Amino acid sequence: MTATPAAAANPLILGVDPGSRFTGYGFVRREGNRIRYEHSGVIATRATSSFPDRLLTIHTELALLIETWRPDEVAVEMAFVRKSAHSALQIGHVRGVVLLAARQSGAALYEYTAPEVKMAVVRQGAASKEQVSFMVRRLLPQVGTLREDEADALAVALCHAQRAAARQWGMARSAVAPGRKS
Repeated sequence: MTATPAAAANPLILGVDPGSRFTGYGFVRREGNRIRYEHSGVIATRATSSFPDRLLTIHTELALLIETWRPDEVAVEMAFVRKSAHSALQIGHVRGVVLLAARQSGAALYEYTAPEVKMAVVRQGAASKEQVSFMVRRLLPQVGTLREDEADALAVALCHAQRAAARQWGMARSAVAPGRKS
């Protein structure tokens, strides 16, 4: 399936903030120089579920969201060293199922570090979660109350949308070559 000219001009972007307990997601549409909020939320897993069952829940729910919304581009936050090696490994596993769901859809796939996202949204690479949430609500005035993971996912989507010009000039990276599968 190929993207329609309207989709190419106004791509629907899914931003994802991977987490083993809460995975945030947010859809925005880039319309020229404007970015419009579409939908966002959190995939919540049960704390009592085994880790493999949480991974299955995240994959299943994210795949359903992708099938329903059909984003043209998916932007995912890269893992970074957490408080412990165990936490970092868990986030790595969650990112794996997120990347799998995104790649299976055929959407173009991109990754950004937390400092890149914060710099794009707050203009400060070491911004706090509160600053990120504040700026997401400021940049997307249609958004109401946001959970932390939801705000982070929308920040990833905003970062990606703002880098459109850099991608057009070949100055931004892609995790996987863009284009939907047939």
